[in-house]
Amino acid sequence: MNSLSFNSDQFILLLSFLGYWVVLAVFIFSSEKKVKVGLLNLLVHLAYSSFFLHGLVFRSQGGSALAWFLYLLFFLWIHTAINFTQIVYGWMKSRKKTKTV
Repeated sequence: MNSLSFNSDQFILLLSFLGYWVVLAVFIFSSEKKVKVGLLNLLVHLAYSSFFLHGLVFRSQGGSALAWFLYLLFFLWIHTAINFTQIVYGWMKSRKKTKTV
């Protein structure tokens, strides 16, 4: 068996993390306070990801792995949606500002 084979859960998790990191990079580069936005989002991301990944790897006995997996995806997708909303809001705000000037 190939050591680089993924099951569907791992693939979904990988795509979710990659999607979050792309949205976070766009959000950091489009914000005015890059360091503050980057550090705050990375610290929050590190906190919930490490908690849920630890639970997924080390505390998943008795069939609780699905709960850890779903909680991690939920938090990751909510964080991505919040950052994406902030990107769109900033874009609309800057567009409105250029139209009025």
